[in-house]
Amino acid sequence: MKTRIVTSAVIIAVMIAVLCLSATPVYPVTVSILAVIAVKEVLGVVGLWRKRIVSIPALVLAAIMPSLAYVMSEVRCDPSYRFIVALALALFVFMIYLFVVAVFSRRVDDESGDGVSELGFTELSAGFVLVMYVVCCFSAISIIRYIDGIGLFCLGMVLIGAWISDVFAYFTGMLFGKHKLIPAVSPKKTVEGAVGALIFTTLAMLLYGFIVSLVTDLVPNYLVLGLSAPILSATGQIGDLVASLIKRERGVKDYGTLLPGHGGIMDRFDSILTVSGATMIIVLLFAPFT
Repeated sequence: MKTRIVTSAVIIAVMIAVLCLSATPVYPVTVSILAVIAVKEVLGVVGLWRKRIVSIPALVLAAIMPSLAYVMSEVRCDPSYRFIVALALALFVFMIYLFVVAVFSRRVDDESGDGVSELGFTELSAGFVLVMYVVCCFSAISIIRYIDGIGLFCLGMVLIGAWISDVFAYFTGMLFGKHKLIPAVSPKKTVEGAVGALIFTTLAMLLYGFIVSLVTDLVPNYLVLGLSAPILSATGQIGDLVASLIKRERGVKDYGTLLPGHGGIMDRFDSILTVSGATMIIVLLFAPFT
């Protein structure tokens, strides 16, 4: 427990420092590093990390895309819609590349005469989905910051949607939990905890909007904030559950060992990633602050 607490304190301190430097290249570079580590972890879980023909282009994609948002903002491009087009194009190219790998890795077995694959389509499909998930969501963490005028405050929505939801899911579940949510995936999560997370995340998001209005000239759209909060909370809980499901199916305890007491980057960022993707969509479609 002591190790877990110390690691948590270090993580929070580093995150605060990076957020304070978020107007500089430090922020996108840090996000890219995290994306690279996360891609390594997910490829390791599905058995593709040592397949360099897959892992190397996946790492390159993870390294480039989160930082591209910063580059676009610096050259005065629209750092949102054009970036999304660039991201979609990059993922499409990566998908076609994996198709080619799947086709040309198939060979004829000398004994049976049947076709066998060193890298099967099912295996590569799992790898593509996880790499796409990691790259898209870490890119969302980057792109949100560079939305004109409100990016830094939209990052606050991500942290509330992930952290407040996690904290109150735990405490309400511990105090009032009686009905298991999905015991086959996560035995400790309860329906009461999930509902508590939705409620307290909504209250926290509205309070956050009020605080932003006090310390800045921005005007919060409380309707958008209030409606987005339970969506972000639910999305974060789904991200947490999916991460647990993958680990159970693959028979691993943690995605990595980088963070003592916590596991790997994916073990700590599972809910933040899905919340970031949902936040990006909400912010681009409905302005939470004006």
